[in-house]
Amino acid sequence: ALKKMEKDDQQCDQMASDECDSDDDSCGQFMRRLFQQQGYFKESFAEHWHPRTTQIVFEKQSGKRVLRLREPRDLYEMSSATSHHLPRWPHECEVIKERIRHLKWVSPVPEPLYKPTGMEKEPACVNTEESTLVYATAEGNKEPGFVCSRVGGTRCPLKQAAIQLTGDDDKTLIFEARFESGNLQKAVKIGEYEYELTLRTDLYTEKHTQWYYFRVSNTQAGVPYRFTIVNLTKPTSLYSQGMRPLMYSEQEAAICGVGWRRVGEQIKYYKNRLETESCQLYSFTWTFQFTYSRDTCYFAHCYPYTYSDLQDYLTNIANDPVKSKRCKIRAMCRSLAGNMVYLLTITSPSQNLEESAQKKAVVLTARVHPGETNSSWMMEGFLDYLLGSSSDARLLRETFIFKVVPMLNPDGVIVGNYRCSLIGRDLNRNYKSILKNSFPSVWYTCNMV
Repeated sequence: ALKKMEKDDQQCDQMASDECDSDDDSCGQFMRRLFQQQGYFKESFAEHWHPRTTQIVFEKQSGKRVLRLREPRDLYEMSSATSHHLPRWPHECEVIKERIRHLKWVSPVPEPLYKPTGMEKEPACVNTEESTLVYATAEGNKEPGFVCSRVGGTRCPLKQAAIQLTGDDDKTLIFEARFESGNLQKAVKIGEYEYELTLRTDLYTEKHTQWYYFRVSNTQAGVPYRFTIVNLTKPTSLYSQGMRPLMYSEQEAAICGVGWRRVGEQIKYYKNRLETESCQLYSFTWTFQFTYSRDTCYFAHCYPYTYSDLQDYLTNIANDPVKSKRCKIRAMCRSLAGNMVYLLTITSPSQNLEESAQKKAVVLTARVHPGETNSSWMMEGFLDYLLGSSSDARLLRETFIFKVVPMLNPDGVIVGNYRCSLIGRDLNRNYKSILKNSFPSVWYTCNMV
């Protein structure tokens, strides 16, 4: 090994002398001796040694070739080769390994509204002894506050959250919501085809229950199921004005190419007999008949848009040879859990500094409230237009500098919160806060402005 090292040293000296003058050669020898003293110059290292390393480059100064360190890379830029940053969850959260993906589909007709008949029934209260708990996960306020995070949530094996079927004839639905943006804390079977659902509050709080997103499997076709969510907190809702819940069928997507659509009959939103220490609770009930048996279906309050969906979209921009020149993607900061908060800069190159300084800035943000998923879809539409080739989009890029934060609250989006971040507070009420470590995304946004 020593002979091989000496031979490699001689080869390196010869290579350096061929490329450099006497000053450069002495510099190369100094760097080599420095590596040797530090113990780096071992056999495996010597085999690849060459003055042209990935960090040391040659540069001509006054006709001489001198060594310098390569400029540091921008660690916050999203390049086309960058892989996704996997979502980081609070360490106590149980998360299934499967990533949920849905077919993107636009209905050819407007969403159908439900027309109340006045005959909609409120499900009767059922004795606990006559019901069966079929799904249960930890409550949102089980832990006093956020401690730390990790990719994939808890290290412990996942607990059995859903009931196990007794056989092929068991028609009980299998519930699951331990995936990105999912929210369902408990499901109770109160009839053969009737279920009472309880949503999980925003993590580390005792309130904010309006967003729901869960899946069911082991469906039976043509049977009228009834679902009732019993712990909603808003006294009024668009469900009282004709809005229906969203449903996604995996078989329907595979066979017919149909994605999310509004469904449901016998829809009613009403005040129930339950209450918490801080507020009265409300119920939302609907009936639905599945098209396929043994299907896996999802229900949601609004069209889901996850943190991973955002990263897919930004990666497509970075991979596009045209859009990537119009849009630079950086990480403005990290969230409380360590997830990236992205900042997009969109403009046309200026001819000089004076022209660039005259451009006014336009700042846009979205998803300060995790449950308001429609804002992410509107942001996608805005970015598609602004990065497009129309004359109006080109004029906007030439006139302004757009600073866009497409997801202010990635932590809340990931865990399925409705309103808060992992600090248990509404970010939309803390733009004036000086607590950078508690509210990093809004603090850095204000600082950027």
